[in-house]
Amino acid sequence: MAITRVSTQGLTRSGTAIADVPDAPVIGAISDPGTDGYSTVAFTAAATGGAVTTYTATSTPGSITATSATSPITVTGLTLSTEYTFKVKGANSTATGAESAASSSFTPITHWAPSGAYDSIATATVANGTTQTITFSSIPATYTHLQLRYIIRTDRSDDYLDAIGMRFNSDTGSNYYRHRFETENAGGAVGGTSTGTDAQYHFIGSSALCTSGVFASGVVDILDYANTSKNKTTKSLCGYMESTARNLIGFEGSMWNNTAAVNTIALKVNYGTYYAIGSTIALYGIKGA
Repeated sequence: MAITRVSTQGLTRSGTAIADVPDAPVIGAISDPGTDGYSTVAFTAAATGGAVTTYTATSTPGSITATSATSPITVTGLTLSTEYTFKVKGANSTATGAESAASSSFTPITHWAPSGAYDSIATATVANGTTQTITFSSIPATYTHLQLRYIIRTDRSDDYLDAIGMRFNSDTGSNYYRHRFETENAGGAVGGTSTGTDAQYHFIGSSALCTSGVFASGVVDILDYANTSKNKTTKSLCGYMESTARNLIGFEGSMWNNTAAVNTIALKVNYGTYYAIGSTIALYGIKGA
């Protein structure tokens, strides 16, 4: 006797339509979402088979699973430094479909997370040719030290070097002291002032005489800026290189003869008039000793 097989597609069971079983999805890229023990599994739904209600990603080793209605799927609970691959399958009210092929390998790593010990407070980038002074105000007193990092160029046209005058809390009095050490080309020099109207950092701004695109760079530390029991001291390391015959490295220290907490820093072009477009100064807060 001949047996005839009948497809169940479209038939009903107790009045409920029977859906097609999902076909296997196509596995995609595995990426790192930036959190320890996590991975992101991408896939493409199959063009054939039944509509999918839920997709499940499963790891090898460990059989760690995660679900989502769409791609991608975020898998958590992975062990750091362990190499994993993943497969994805779809399911609907009828059944769970076949798994995809295995993904490429993925190894979760430890991610560094900001602890608040070194934080970006503000960044200023010159977008025009008419900026004389960059000012950071309303500086919070929640850190131990401050740090400025910069790349600077000015419009000075009578020398290859420039300087930036740094003032605290709008103090324009002769309350600043500074000393510097420098090496320029093959020579060196030492200099300083007993008093001044700013903590002037020489050599930190390359000028308009320099080749286009040459900026000086450096770092300024402002120590114990919020301590109201001591005068404020700073140190700077800076330099630039125009060519093998024209280069400079400078180290400078200064003191502001005032015990007030620093809440405003103004940085003004000294010998030139304006900062060059693209000059950038960033202010950071540092906690700890």
